Amino acid sequence: MDSMNDTTTSPEPPRFFVAAWFIGALRAQRRMWSESACKWTRRPLPSTRYAQALGAGRRFELHCGSWMGVLVPMVVFSQFVDVLLAQGVIHVVAHGAQALELHLLLLSGSVWMVVWAVSLRGAMRHVDHVLGLHTLTLAIGFKQLCRIPLAAIADVLVIDSKAADWHDACQLKPREVTAFTAFDKPTLLIELKAGQTGAWWARQGVPMPLRRWVAVYVDQAAAMRTAVLAALPPAS
Repeated sequence: MDSMNDTTTSPEPPRFFVAAWFIGALRAQRRMWSESACKWTRRPLPSTRYAQALGAGRRFELHCGSWMGVLVPMVVFSQFVDVLLAQGVIHVVAHGAQALELHLLLLSGSVWMVVWAVSLRGAMRHVDHVLGLHTLTLAIGFKQLCRIPLAAIADVLVIDSKAADWHDACQLKPREVTAFTAFDKPTLLIELKAGQTGAWWARQGVPMPLRRWVAVYVDQAAAMRTAVLAALPPAS
């Protein structure tokens, strides 16, 4: 995470990509369980500390995504319906030690789903995008982080929320865009200057190539667009 705090240079790609990805995934799992446990025990949330570490500046929320209000209830409800049905099927088709193993596996998956839903919702409600003096920081929960120097931004556009396919609405192909979303359709499109330097993003803490167009979800897309454009340095 030390290299991720550097907003002027791009982190070097890892030499062993698969190993770095696996370590990042384990770190995300640890944060996920910690977030869920702290939420139930009313202890300080890891997502709050993580958000503070993103730096100072104007913050833009990701609270009002259409899936946020139904994610946890949907997952919990599924545990009382789908999982019970699956347990019944296991009881019929399996016997002895095999049935016990399948029951434990299903129970473990059920607990993981609830923890995942609670922690993801908590992280999304506390980790915001940050517009600093020289850098725009985009963050989606614990897993995705992007640093864009304001000098590297060419334009910012609001994505039409009524468009069935936002790629077609923006006249872009999926391979031309780096998307920063969890489940919701992106609401803001950022164009980077040709040959830009210093902009980078990482998933699970692993640096990855950043395309020229960056699509991101934010609640108040128009307000964020106005603020970012106003913060851009004057063209030389």
